[in-house]
Amino acid sequence: MARAKKVVARPHPTASGLEDSSTATSPSAPLQIEALPPATSSQQAPTGSNQQVPTTATQSDPSNPVSSATIKRSFVWEHFKEYDKVVKGKGAEGNDVDIVKKRAYCIHCPRGKIGDFAADSSRNGTSGMIRRINQFCRYYPPNVSKSQRILVGDKSLGNKLTAVAYDQDDYVDACVKMIVMDELPFSFVEKKCFNRFCARVCPLFKVPSRRKLVRRFLSIYDAQKKELSKIMKDYRVCLTTDTWTSVQNINYMVLTAHFIDVDWKMHKRVINFCVIQNHQGATISRLIESCLLQWEIEKVLTITVDNASANKSALEWLRSKMNKCSSYKTVLGGKYMHVRCTAHITNLIVGHGLKRLQKSVLAIRNAVKYVRSSPNRLDNFRKAVEKEKLPLTGLVCLDVPIRWNSTYLMLEAALKFKKAFARMEEDDDELYLGYFKEPEEEYDEEGNVVPNKNKRNRVGPPDEPDWEKAEIFVDLLRVFYDVTLRVSASLHPTEHTTFHDVVTMERNIENLFIAPDMAIGSDTENVLTDMAANMRSKFLKYYGGFTHLNHLVIVGLVLDARFKLRNYTHFLKEEGMDDVDVQSRTNEIRSLLMVLYDEYVPIIDGGRHMHRHQTLQVQAAQSRVEAAIRELVCGVSC
Repeated sequence: MARAKKVVARPHPTASGLEDSSTATSPSAPLQIEALPPATSSQQAPTGSNQQVPTTATQSDPSNPVSSATIKRSFVWEHFKEYDKVVKGKGAEGNDVDIVKKRAYCIHCPRGKIGDFAADSSRNGTSGMIRRINQFCRYYPPNVSKSQRILVGDKSLGNKLTAVAYDQDDYVDACVKMIVMDELPFSFVEKKCFNRFCARVCPLFKVPSRRKLVRRFLSIYDAQKKELSKIMKDYRVCLTTDTWTSVQNINYMVLTAHFIDVDWKMHKRVINFCVIQNHQGATISRLIESCLLQWEIEKVLTITVDNASANKSALEWLRSKMNKCSSYKTVLGGKYMHVRCTAHITNLIVGHGLKRLQKSVLAIRNAVKYVRSSPNRLDNFRKAVEKEKLPLTGLVCLDVPIRWNSTYLMLEAALKFKKAFARMEEDDDELYLGYFKEPEEEYDEEGNVVPNKNKRNRVGPPDEPDWEKAEIFVDLLRVFYDVTLRVSASLHPTEHTTFHDVVTMERNIENLFIAPDMAIGSDTENVLTDMAANMRSKFLKYYGGFTHLNHLVIVGLVLDARFKLRNYTHFLKEEGMDDVDVQSRTNEIRSLLMVLYDEYVPIIDGGRHMHRHQTLQVQAAQSRVEAAIRELVCGVSC
């Protein structure tokens, strides 16, 4: 007897690329009958039997645990999800019973009555679901028109509603910006949860691969670089550079450009971050030159560096190279191009003075380290604070030994809880006192812990003289800390305040010296006097008599309408200089200002302010400009 063949109805593809179910009976969707492979021997009908081979899944063996009746063969179940809906009804005896109905909802549509269908396999088919997906579901990606605009709130315009259309390239660019600004790996776009999130939020968005993302990133970088290079051509640029060695023993160099646009807005751009062979002056200068050529930067006003001798030789070579090349447009032959970093000098001055207080600072650091070393010790410290009735806000913090500003923050916070540390010592806390009997930890220049060769015990606990020295030093460090914050700003100019910051540092160092008739000869006085002497020697090395201060810093002070040139003259007189020296230095700055004016006036308004015309209007305008400049420079009205 011939073996029967099992036939199954296959859905016909529609215009949208989807297939209709085998249960659809619409004439517009004819069924195609496709023969399947012959059944296995276990599915053959017995010889001589009148039974037929089952042709539907509902006639399968009920004893099979994985019955084919539970398999959803229609494609539509990729877009619909079944659930049980419990409704109240009447039983056979007329009592209230819970009736469970099988239903399915569209996973693309918002939950509600729309897109919800009955899904009882014994009563309902899938034709309605297919029509929903093929024609009516506005949230199914193939049905969404990519030219359709939706209203969204634009935060850059004050949450104003704007019409936005789907744009795959725009979405990819936004993804690149997310990767760069959040410092994420390019493989982040291939993570499962990110793809699931994108599929729910914007099903139309095709998540790019990491390789495509890298290619797009490089193209955006090239375009942005060309645009930035074109913008910086129109402005005079001030550069800042620094070199350092990483923990992997690799030398790095960074070059930052600052410029002010036509709207008087200051910009900061990192134009180079690369590996450098060594810290020699020749290597630094050639790398800066290659970067300037690459970015086509020709107008350089200043280059700010730290006080390393290699940087000085590098800028001297670079200045001579610029003066020989006609393409570079330096100001006054680059005479004032080298600017010393005020923040770096401040760090050297404070670090030199901090060495004299090393024992007192180390005692307080060890006490703070004990408190922050475990939660149990921190709880004991809190109890001591509560006993002394001190506020628990802003507990102590540990510093980085090679960062004086973090040491300042540690001392400032520890002074508030001086009584709590003394209370722990008075209560004869064995753990607290025993901590200082352990060997001291030593650090290298980079702040890493190294083995202690001397096996000395930890310094501490801090006594009253240590707290007195720390209190005086914190008052001094507060000035240097504020100066460092001001000169380290990168989004607004700081040159006009730098002169006063330097003067403030000098006067605070001088205030540390105690007059001989007021001195009592205590150990604290001797330590602070030695510390002040060390700091003053470092200050005079870099700012001695203010002769080493770049004159452009004083020009920035003069151009500030609050001070002008007479403020500088007044300061020189307060320093005790004679009238001849004061007049000489004042005339030097005035001459520099007029030379700078002559340097810039040809490029302002086409140089019309330097030409004399016969018309009275032009002459009057020129006289007003010259009067304004003279008033700004001299501080008096002509």
